[in-house]
Amino acid sequence: MKYILFISLFNPFLLSAQDSSYVPIAQDSNLNIHESERNYLGINLSPMLSGILSNQNEYDIKLSALYKRNFGDFNIRFSFNYLEKISNSDHDFNMPVLTNDTSIFYRYFNTDYDYFDLRFGFEELRSFSSTRVHIGMDAIFGFGKQISNYFHRSYKIDSSGYYLLSTDFQNHPLMLINGQRVSNYFVSGLDVSFGMDVFLSESFLVTFQLTPQFNYYIFRNDESINDPLEEYLQYGSYADFKLGYFDIQLIYKF
Repeated sequence: MKYILFISLFNPFLLSAQDSSYVPIAQDSNLNIHESERNYLGINLSPMLSGILSNQNEYDIKLSALYKRNFGDFNIRFSFNYLEKISNSDHDFNMPVLTNDTSIFYRYFNTDYDYFDLRFGFEELRSFSSTRVHIGMDAIFGFGKQISNYFHRSYKIDSSGYYLLSTDFQNHPLMLINGQRVSNYFVSGLDVSFGMDVFLSESFLVTFQLTPQFNYYIFRNDESINDPLEEYLQYGSYADFKLGYFDIQLIYKF
């Protein structure tokens, strides 16, 4: 539903596409394209394609609406983004917390988060016939929410010496203890992008872009907390690096 909202936002522009003129100038054996219509509006198609290709209800999402202004061999750009990271399984990691001769108890942890951000930056362009490559950088500012949970599972050794998931300890005090923390953060950071533009027509292009990003999450407050085992005492501000989101952007020029 989120990406449908973004697409509908730009329908008027897509329906009223106009041709723009190009003035090719030979320069260092490459083709430098000067555009008479230098405003760009675009959306990120990656969430839609990820859902179709993966056939999963839960996957990482990055929704983006962007604006660029061309100044010859570079663009100034601005974007509004919504990012959501959901664990693909029911836990991110676990650790043993109680053992005896025949059984073992594990504590499982998972963390999901979502946030909105605004990005402002630039990209330098290099043109080659019908394609164009660019490298860019953005400053990131936003706010988000992180939801962390922990719970327990018990395993019992069988006659072969293997530990198997067991339901024999459902009334054990440890199995009845769960924790959750919902925290709010300010988001800051930088991203670096490596992209390629493919021109579909004089008014439309598709951008394929890899965007590594570094974020620093500044702790604001706890929206709610239930932590009977005091696992979240050390939580606060923290840094995070993601190797890259792969974006596929449909862009209209006017």
